[in-house]
Amino acid sequence: MEDPVRFRPELGHTIESGAKADSRLCWTCGSCDSECPVNIATGRLRPRNIVRMASLGMLEELLCHSEIWYCLTCRRCEQICPNAVKPSAIIEYLRMEMISREWISWETFQRYRDLFARFQRVRWRAAAACLGGDVADVTQHRWQRWLEDPLPVFSEKIISGNVIHAFNTYRGPMERAHIRLCFTCGECSSACPIACHRDVFDPRTVFRMAHLGLEEELFRSPALWLCLGCGRCTDACTQTVDGCEIIQSLRAEAIESGAVDRDLVFRIEASNRNIFPWFLEEVDRLLGHSTKPAAGCLRRAYA
Repeated sequence: MEDPVRFRPELGHTIESGAKADSRLCWTCGSCDSECPVNIATGRLRPRNIVRMASLGMLEELLCHSEIWYCLTCRRCEQICPNAVKPSAIIEYLRMEMISREWISWETFQRYRDLFARFQRVRWRAAAACLGGDVADVTQHRWQRWLEDPLPVFSEKIISGNVIHAFNTYRGPMERAHIRLCFTCGECSSACPIACHRDVFDPRTVFRMAHLGLEEELFRSPALWLCLGCGRCTDACTQTVDGCEIIQSLRAEAIESGAVDRDLVFRIEASNRNIFPWFLEEVDRLLGHSTKPAAGCLRRAYA
């Protein structure tokens, strides 16, 4: 027989006051689950369950739950929610609560951040394989190699005449995103959750290249396809440059112009299903979590 779960409404208020996630507005529609990239790829991160458990005051169970460390902090769950509930804010609160209670050491948290940064290398290499027409088949050996090896250095020469031509060709979409107002201060890169290493993904570099008319080079770059669409670059920009719109426009133009084939997006989704489970296993190994103990808590929280 499973141990009984104690619902503590007072702890639900504690979580809400700390996270400010408006969790009481959740009507468990599941929109967040259907939008979460980790859940789409693995089925192992359910923002709806986390919000439900938080509302019921299941703080201890949540702190023992590995899912809070799977989140990419992309905020797509928040963006899709019809009631503006913020599951990502609950997850951030829970992570900080674990650190403040010393349930996880600061050193382990730093190792987690390093793992997350190196995981972006894996995503870059998987996107490169997809651009080459393949779906990345990730073995244990390849996973470790992609995780540890630095990326190749870009050495292609840029011809100034091509820059002028490209700028005139793609001027319209870039102007609508206010790209001329960008003075490369770096606010976007500071806010971006996956801008861990500039050689992997750096919003400022992408926007600068787009401003210079280097769209053709961006079309061939795996970095263009790493963006999570969280919109933090747009929110952070004091010059009102719409970075999210710039990247979406570049992706659309890459497909429409034939620079990449239309099946690329589907190959990337298939690759995510291959690489994300490896990331979750690394997280479990780092934090000493099992994938099973919280299952009963989730069932009863959702009953």
